[in-house]
Amino acid sequence: MRVMPSAETGVVGRRCAQWLIDRLIAFVPPFALLIVMMFAVAPYRSLWYVPGAVFIVLLLLGNLATDVWMPHRTGGRTPGMRLLGLRIVTEWGGTPKLGAYLLRVLLQSVDGFAFGLAGLLVMVFSPRHQRVGDLVARTLVVRSVPAALDHPGDSLHHHGDAAQQQDALEH
Repeated sequence: MRVMPSAETGVVGRRCAQWLIDRLIAFVPPFALLIVMMFAVAPYRSLWYVPGAVFIVLLLLGNLATDVWMPHRTGGRTPGMRLLGLRIVTEWGGTPKLGAYLLRVLLQSVDGFAFGLAGLLVMVFSPRHQRVGDLVARTLVVRSVPAALDHPGDSLHHHGDAAQQQDALEH
């Protein structure tokens, strides 16, 4: 089992900023549509529930896209992680499977307890700075290559192992 040194996983501040960026990406479009829809259905009292229902569904889909689909398709990076130089890896340094991303998202409800304080405290005090979702899914968030070097067409993107990625950077 490959163990990541604490220096690689000591990214708590970046993870908090990344979380905020990803939440904004998932929240702003549905919220804008909610406002437009509220004005559109205002004269029709029987349709007042529609904007809220659409907002909730789009918010859920946006969060799933941001936290599951995008990392699965981009080698472990949400949009916020890509901006801040972070990446999700397995405890062995490889790329997580789709199920690991789903586990992480499902356990956000535990991490989000007390307005996120539970997840933050677990992340700060766990040896490899993992939140509950990471501990259960056996994943880590680590520093990654700068976004300028990280393009979908690069050979780095297609390597499944962090050690192979490091070798590719050195050669």
